[in-house]
Amino acid sequence: MQTFNHNSIERFLFDNHGVRGEITRLKTPFEDLIHDNYPDCLKKIMMELAVSSVLVASTLKDGSEIMVQIRGGKDAPLKYALINIRQDLSFYGSCALKDNSAVDNNASIHELCGADGILALSVFPKNGVKWQGIVALNNESIGATLEDYFKNSQQLPTRFFISTDLDERQSGGIMLQIIPEIEGNLDSLEHLSVLAATLSANELFTLPLDESLGRLFAHEETKVFGEKEIQFKCICSKSRCENALMQLDPSELKNMAEDPKGTSMTCQHCGKTYSFTQEELTSMYRKLSQ
Repeated sequence: MQTFNHNSIERFLFDNHGVRGEITRLKTPFEDLIHDNYPDCLKKIMMELAVSSVLVASTLKDGSEIMVQIRGGKDAPLKYALINIRQDLSFYGSCALKDNSAVDNNASIHELCGADGILALSVFPKNGVKWQGIVALNNESIGATLEDYFKNSQQLPTRFFISTDLDERQSGGIMLQIIPEIEGNLDSLEHLSVLAATLSANELFTLPLDESLGRLFAHEETKVFGEKEIQFKCICSKSRCENALMQLDPSELKNMAEDPKGTSMTCQHCGKTYSFTQEELTSMYRKLSQ
């Protein structure tokens, strides 16, 4: 049986076209990103948002971190869905419905986000000023929304082709983007997009990435740059939870410290639970009261 990395991304270029690309496939990171209590429609959104974010972040070379966030409209059930991703392409994220909201397992992105939903892309440069771009949510898909963003906000025509398998909790896709100031790049993007659209989910999920590229662009001169591994990496820790508890009003922390059972905090991103004993809470209260 053929073995390969199920959690990776590969950058590629075409010798005869002013277009660059990325292809990725993710599976293992979804073990932490996707919570069992999410309805299927939210699982699908989070998987596609993660793949899209990985593809976008892979183009940043200046140490930037990014956050890609979907916000539901005024009367929509979705509160938010977000992915935070670092330069090494490790990421974490979460989503939530508004209070008392219920959705059908098969709800569409339009039903979840409403007519006034938005996608916000925030960039946090290693050395520089944070900036953010906002685009109206395209009812077709997250990929179509990002295509609108790159076309209208960045003047950088880009195409996304994303496939998701909910049963196997895997997702992946291809991003094609013009290289500015190269003659014929828009025609090349259109031609290569026709080929990319033929990639089947079965090929994406069962073949090595470079083999998928070889089949798609068999008659093109394609150069690949090696795969990079993608992983889920949350920022939570017990010390971060302790710091949050220390921000409470002293009277509130005192009440918690009086409970013999102690307390616990669960990370909204990865679902990990951190427990604090009555003795630990009492010690924190004493520090806060000094």
